Amino acid sequence: MRIRAIQFSPVLGNSDKNLEFHVQKIERAIEDNIELIVFPELSISGYHLKDIVYEVSLKPDSKILNELKSLSKKINIIIGAPYEKTKGIIYNSAIVFSRGEIIHIHNKVQLPNFGMFEEGMIFKSDDKFIPFELGGLKIGILICREILFPHFAYLYFIQETDFIIGISNSPHRGINKDGFSSLKLWEKSGWVYSNLYHQNFLYVNRVGFEDGIGWPGGSFFIPSGSGIEKYAKFFEEDELDIELDINKIRKSRIISNNLRDEKPEIMSNELKRILNA
Repeated sequence: MRIRAIQFSPVLGNSDKNLEFHVQKIERAIEDNIELIVFPELSISGYHLKDIVYEVSLKPDSKILNELKSLSKKINIIIGAPYEKTKGIIYNSAIVFSRGEIIHIHNKVQLPNFGMFEEGMIFKSDDKFIPFELGGLKIGILICREILFPHFAYLYFIQETDFIIGISNSPHRGINKDGFSSLKLWEKSGWVYSNLYHQNFLYVNRVGFEDGIGWPGGSFFIPSGSGIEKYAKFFEEDELDIELDINKIRKSRIISNNLRDEKPEIMSNELKRILNA
């Protein structure tokens, strides 16, 4: 599968302008024979939505969703958007389009609500991690802070997921000799999922500024059983093209045998014991 990650700066609250950008990138990807194009978290709306979330949230009959459905007849698409399936109840969602339809929606479970983050004030959290099939691969989505909770990726692991896509709005914080310490969190998490959970891992972060907060980009890809293979640029819009090889997934599972030897029933029993105590 040929995949393109799009790292860019959405215009806060201007979904129409953001859609124009999406369409341009999608049409170019179709020309380049890309099979899946991935945009960052809340790519259609921008991040610091606060009360305008009620104006820009996408409904099931949204013109934006219908246009993306039409484009998905030629390419698979993943966007980030505020999604309002039930009136007045809005999720921070990753929406997957394929064959002219929405085939999967992952609603963010782990909503940050501290410091500069106010997601718990405007979004409802969900409680499911369900993979979906695309192009012969089983794919799972994590949205930003969910990436930092290894048990969420583990839930995909025991469902034999081949590929984790993490879409993010992670600002840059903490500069040290290795770069931004905040970005190292995502890289370390991705290494674990690739090498211990046998998952290809794609991290798609945004760039730009909103309300004085900056996003550095730094999107990257880690093949199954490996280290970081490709980086996108820092502080500017960029495209990251990758190609998944399902044989590498098989090889990494043979080498480590973690999936073969995993005993999720022990995890289930121990969690019940701990929670009951």
